[in-house]
Amino acid sequence: MGQINKGTIASIEGNTARVLPSDAGTKPTAKIVIPWHLRGNSGNLAKGTAVVYVEFDDATGLLLGRADGDWGEYLPSLSAGSINAGTVSAPKGDVTARGVSLSGHTHGGVETGGGNTGKPK
Repeated sequence: MGQINKGTIASIEGNTARVLPSDAGTKPTAKIVIPWHLRGNSGNLAKGTAVVYVEFDDATGLLLGRADGDWGEYLPSLSAGSINAGTVSAPKGDVTARGVSLSGHTHGGVETGGGNTGKPK
């Protein structure tokens, strides 16, 4: 069996963390696994970050998430630079690819009529 607990990160080493349980007077956990989606900028974890984790009877464990519900606002990097999903939305901002703003780019050589514009600048 395992038990879900709350605590703060005491240290991070590679893909594992030691967590100081929120119960007063307890010792930090053994190293528990940080899942891929919480590593690096996507989890934005650091010493002192409040987290929720599960610890098993064999002293292994898994970090379940940040206790504040935040996630760093970064998507993990994708191979080949593509997203194979349906829709991408940015309701509060702009989308930029290779330095070109989707909402603020311009096209040169535009004339009225049935022609097409060139690439954005």
